[in-house]
Amino acid sequence: MRPHPLVAVFLSLLVPGLGQMYSRDGGRGAAILVAAIVIGSLTLLFVLVFLAADPEPGDVWAYWLPRIGHDVMAFWSVVFWVWAVVDAHRQASSARLQPDTGR
Repeated sequence: MRPHPLVAVFLSLLVPGLGQMYSRDGGRGAAILVAAIVIGSLTLLFVLVFLAADPEPGDVWAYWLPRIGHDVMAFWSVVFWVWAVVDAHRQASSARLQPDTGR
């Protein structure tokens, strides 16, 4: 059975990398999943540092740097997720064009 691009998009929206795994590219899907976990962990780390410091808004090092770090990581998390969804669609579309080997 050939992978359907919309199913790959839906799966990748649920879990980054799952759409690539569905599209028969398990190595790429696993790498995307690990990267998503690392990016999410770094984003969470910035939030925890910010909350643990309980900073005053005027203190640049304790307030603004963790906050900006979190915002930057959150932005790149969204960009990475959108890229993973588009890549899953592309992978499934190219897999549909290849001859079916009966797998």
